[in-house]
Amino acid sequence: MSGTDKRVLIFGIHRTVPWWQYLGRNMGWGESTVVTDLRGEGDVSIVDDFYTELKILRRDPSPTSPLLSSAEIADVIGRCRTLRWLDRKLAVAMTLAMAAVLDRVLGQVRPRVVLSFPIDRYVKDVLERLAHKRGVPYLELTASVVPGMSMLLRRGSLVRLAQEPPAELTRLKVQEIGNASFVPSYVPRASKYTRAKFLRTHGYLRARGLALRAISIVQRDPLNLHYLDAQPFLGHKCGWKDIRVLALCDERWRDKLAGFAPEKRVLFGLQLFPEASIDYWIRNFELIQHESLVVEAATAFSKAGYLVLVKDHPLQFGFRQASLLERLRALPNVVIVPYDVPGNELLSLVGTNFTCTGTLGLQAALAGLKSVVTESYYSNDEDFIVFRSRAEVDSLPARVVQTRQCDVTLAERQRRLISNLLRGSFDGDFFSFKRFDERAPAASALSLAKALGRRLDDLIEQGEL
Repeated sequence: MSGTDKRVLIFGIHRTVPWWQYLGRNMGWGESTVVTDLRGEGDVSIVDDFYTELKILRRDPSPTSPLLSSAEIADVIGRCRTLRWLDRKLAVAMTLAMAAVLDRVLGQVRPRVVLSFPIDRYVKDVLERLAHKRGVPYLELTASVVPGMSMLLRRGSLVRLAQEPPAELTRLKVQEIGNASFVPSYVPRASKYTRAKFLRTHGYLRARGLALRAISIVQRDPLNLHYLDAQPFLGHKCGWKDIRVLALCDERWRDKLAGFAPEKRVLFGLQLFPEASIDYWIRNFELIQHESLVVEAATAFSKAGYLVLVKDHPLQFGFRQASLLERLRALPNVVIVPYDVPGNELLSLVGTNFTCTGTLGLQAALAGLKSVVTESYYSNDEDFIVFRSRAEVDSLPARVVQTRQCDVTLAERQRRLISNLLRGSFDGDFFSFKRFDERAPAASALSLAKALGRRLDDLIEQGEL
């Protein structure tokens, strides 16, 4: 493929634009264009064009567009953590305005590939849909579970090379990731979760929301998702009263273990929410009604005689509404475990793990446990109990009982899982965007850029793109 055919369109978000521009210039892929919805940032800023289109659309009581069907518009709004809380007419107009602008950009740039972080908001969701209609792959760059590596996804599905990784590399990574003490690089280290920490976190978030609201006015960009997403009126935001999450945790949770054999204990490791891996990786829309889904699943396991250990994600502290934990705690045999208890410790005490797309689902399978998950980048039907609809939730405890612990030896299962991850991973420090200095770029950013370019070439060569 010639350099003129290797155009890449990159969608950059706040504080990552110089990093993306650097990657684009150094990945060996010819022309790159960084597009943003931030005023004055990137090679192309779509802010003014968006408001021009929006003004026209808001005059129409029932706006439509050939770019997106009514079903697609509803899906876009329902998945976006911000749009779903706005006035419906405004959300529709914003979706269609963004579609009009982004379609023009795609027509002007004519990219071979679109690159960005995982889809986590309607702007990128619309861009992916429009690119797909043009036959252009939209790839999500993110960190791999394998330390020091990155991976590419397509709406949460792992984009893999055909060839198996070297056996020795697989063996080494099995030893590293299969270790009971392994913690992914993106999981925060131990911390103390106190009332003071909650108040500091929540106070900071409220102050940040006010600051970003002021910035949005100064920038003449009041409907930008970067600013709107910080506002407390959104229905998923927690309030001061949610400090009671600490009182819902049971400090004597270990005392409850004695009454249940390990195979009758199930861990519910809660995930970040709202978050890309639930809103955009899960295909079935009914499964992204996350809190109701979790309560429904916990109810099914509770009725089946399981002890349900609920462990909230450490990064949700100060973000989680207490209502979810209260609904779970009200169920028989459900215990809310304190925030500072490590997930790995809990995995060692149970026979089953339930999550949707969370990393604990992978760790459980690597440990030889029964792992109940939705479809995700690491799942398969051999090593996981995969559910794909709400209708399956009530039957999950029965499927756990019917499922053999492992159809192969644990060593073979670990090799299979890690080999699959390595086929979709490549060397490169995804977190090189943090504290990136365009005046003195870190060597890790250059290495990632070159590795990313090579990975794209390899994927095109094998017909994956």
